[in-house]
Amino acid sequence: MTIYSDYSESDIVKLLLDGNDSVFPEFYNRFFRLIVSCVRKVYVKHFIDFSEEEVDDAASQVFLNLVKDDYKKLRLFDSEKGYKFSSWIGLISTNTAYDLLRKRKNDTTSLNDDDKYIPEPVSSFPSPPDELIRREEITCMLTAIDMLTDKEKRFLELAFEHDLSPEEIAFQLGLSLNTVYSKKNKIKIKLAEMVRQLMDKKNPG
Repeated sequence: MTIYSDYSESDIVKLLLDGNDSVFPEFYNRFFRLIVSCVRKVYVKHFIDFSEEEVDDAASQVFLNLVKDDYKKLRLFDSEKGYKFSSWIGLISTNTAYDLLRKRKNDTTSLNDDDKYIPEPVSSFPSPPDELIRREEITCMLTAIDMLTDKEKRFLELAFEHDLSPEEIAFQLGLSLNTVYSKKNKIKIKLAEMVRQLMDKKNPG
């Protein structure tokens, strides 16, 4: 029987984020069953043959994802959004399970030697004109991003800087999954058009 301390979940998370790793075993014990349950649901839903060892391995990967980069994913949780912390852990667990399923599928898919395409080696260094254009495009892209609204910048930060999945973005911003996909495309299109206009100004005619 696992005996928990008097710490609340929020207390444990705060201690972890403050660098007190001594509470990690309790964090692990409190959320292990939830994580395993989420992983198992994904595997069962997709009729995957799996062993309990594979489920435990997936759960271990979830914990690795939670602690890596100085608890990056834990730091992204925002209680003011009105969601439970356990829901956030469940979402990360589900996404990790799907990532592992995709990797499993890729690992079992291979091409015959006759079908493999080996590209011709090319130089990794761009020519001077190409390098100049690339620098101008980067400068214009940074300018365009700075012209976005605060909400659009926040969306980009979650999607690209923090590399969150669409489900995690929806969770953080209180949006539907369809809205996340739509918003992502709209921002991409908007940025592309803004960069084009800025490039045209730099290189008229």
